[in-house]
Amino acid sequence: MTVPRAAAGRGGVTSDASRAAIVIGTAVLLALSLAGIAGTVVAIDQVAILSPDRTTIEATPGETLEIDVTLQSQGGHGGEGVTNVSLVAQYHPDYLEVTDIERGPWLEGEDTEVQTATAIGNDQGTAIIEQRREPAAGGTAGTGTIATLTVRVAADAPPGTTPISFDDSNVALTGDWPIAVVDESVTVATDGGAESLGTFEHPDPDTLTLESGGATANDSIDDGTAEHDGGLAVPGFTALLALIAVSVIAGALWVSRERRR
Repeated sequence: MTVPRAAAGRGGVTSDASRAAIVIGTAVLLALSLAGIAGTVVAIDQVAILSPDRTTIEATPGETLEIDVTLQSQGGHGGEGVTNVSLVAQYHPDYLEVTDIERGPWLEGEDTEVQTATAIGNDQGTAIIEQRREPAAGGTAGTGTIATLTVRVAADAPPGTTPISFDDSNVALTGDWPIAVVDESVTVATDGGAESLGTFEHPDPDTLTLESGGATANDSIDDGTAEHDGGLAVPGFTALLALIAVSVIAGALWVSRERRR
């Protein structure tokens, strides 16, 4: 009889959720200890989180899917906002094809325009959309949709699972401080298959040629999903603590993903 994944037996088998909780708890304690040594109050404000609207999508061969990608960030030190986003989606070209990639409203704001450029290289299994505020006008912070992908499943795709990842994406602030990016992938499960369809060796995304999409003015955007504010910036937030913050958030995303399955 199969033992459920979440169950812990008498032999001391620890559940996935318990293991994740231990990892997250350890990271939090380490972060607090380091903050005490540094003598500064730490705010997890220099992290940008990219996540799809669904972590697993059931699909059939030939089906077309729309996937919204959300960006969440409170910006950086001194009220710095996000001014540039390069979203890089990578997938297996034998099973998936990106037919379109459009920007979302996340970077929009008053008295600024959003410059966009895109590239879709299905042979390389890569699609890119770059967005930039001009002028930066303080940048953006908050939560909202940064892009929407239109994806077609190959008509001859066999049963199985294949991911779309955003590992090579980048986010830049109005100031000089770097920002860590945490990303979550989406898995497309075709015809109810549960086995992985394999991996693909993606070339460097920089080899793709971007095509300019021009600028879009945003003088009357007020949807409340992505507004610049002062955030929770605290001077002295070190790179080491940023890495710990990434570990904590990545663990939380993992737990959330397990619960959604």
